[in-house]
Amino acid sequence: MGMSNKRLGYHYYPDDRHYSQADLETWLPILHSLGAKWLTLRGSTERAIPEYFVRGLVHADIQPVIHITSDITTFQISDLMPLLGSYGRWGVRHLVVFDRPNMMASWGEASWSRRGLVERFVDIIVPVLEATRAAGMRPAFSPLEPGGDYWDTAFLSQALASLDRRGKRDLLKDLTLATYAWTFNRPLDWGLGGPKRWPEARPYHTPIGCQDQRGLRVFDWYASISRKGLPSPLPMLVIAGGAFSRDAQQAPLAPDAQAEQNLSIARSLEGDSFPPQVLNFAFYPLTCDHEHPDHGSAWFPTVDQPRPSVSVFRRHVNAPEAPPVRQETSRQIDHYVLIPADSGPDFHRRWNALGALALASRPIIGFSSDEARFARRVTIIGDATLIPAQTESELRAAGCEVQRVPHLISPSKASNHQEVGSPSAPTGANHV
Repeated sequence: MGMSNKRLGYHYYPDDRHYSQADLETWLPILHSLGAKWLTLRGSTERAIPEYFVRGLVHADIQPVIHITSDITTFQISDLMPLLGSYGRWGVRHLVVFDRPNMMASWGEASWSRRGLVERFVDIIVPVLEATRAAGMRPAFSPLEPGGDYWDTAFLSQALASLDRRGKRDLLKDLTLATYAWTFNRPLDWGLGGPKRWPEARPYHTPIGCQDQRGLRVFDWYASISRKGLPSPLPMLVIAGGAFSRDAQQAPLAPDAQAEQNLSIARSLEGDSFPPQVLNFAFYPLTCDHEHPDHGSAWFPTVDQPRPSVSVFRRHVNAPEAPPVRQETSRQIDHYVLIPADSGPDFHRRWNALGALALASRPIIGFSSDEARFARRVTIIGDATLIPAQTESELRAAGCEVQRVPHLISPSKASNHQEVGSPSAPTGANHV
């Protein structure tokens, strides 16, 4: 009997560089063949994951979970704010910011050694949680490393208590816990029952014969912590997990053993083995670049060479045929102004000219031809030495109305001309 469960998910590339339309068209049928209902996407504050990629997943009934792994010590909430409204409008419901704040590597030695680590992190994350909720998404507490340099259960307990003490009880009630759930090469029932079953376990000390949270059942321990003072345990998102070891000293599982364990985990998701507070389970990694250290465990070392896990899952997943990629979703971008990444030393002056002209039509302005090809209308700024003629041809082949403006109009003369990209705008006069 095939699996059909709403919690099954995967972790896409562990980077933020694979979001072209071609990537979507390649991976969407694969995700459907694996019964995916969730997909963890790595994001950044420097640029949004393209709208067509996010909406393409949502329209295919796959819920994206965006994980922005910003540096904690340099993070500015102003860098995040422009993304929140967009992601909320595009259908994202879960956005996670920061990664493993209980690890020294996430802070640097100087910041790590200062007093009040947990309180300092709560200072930083509260505005993020509130802004995420204001954008219509569920606020998510950052995932912790099981065990970790600062014991994760102690870190989480102190952080939740701090939120309560600060009068953030409403925020606390709305919180989701982002988690990692690795097997660490231990039995799948390691840690089952949490601290109630294993009361001898203490931070930094697990007696011989005792079990702790450093295994697949980490959510039993987090549920016990989040239950304190609340009507029920907080919901949890497993943004990455499965038959995988984060310990470099442990030998990786053989592919057949990894496939067997991951299938057992997926079967457990169908029934009552996992508590209802676990919203999803994202198996890691679906794929990654060859030079990435986790490439040896990727389900797809290359897109056309899956590991045994894939064939095992496909035999047991009762997945419907993948729907076609919704091309019309990309046409919701009405006008895209494509600018070259490198257009000379005086580009800052020319950017002012472009800004003055763009205010009237409010286009999307960017450097990505992949994004541009899914707009109804595209204005190319720059001649063929800056943006090749082949790019223009590809945009036309994708169905875009394309106009090339070889040069930018001077700001002082902008009022005498129509907006950039309008059908009758002059393309060769009054250049900067």
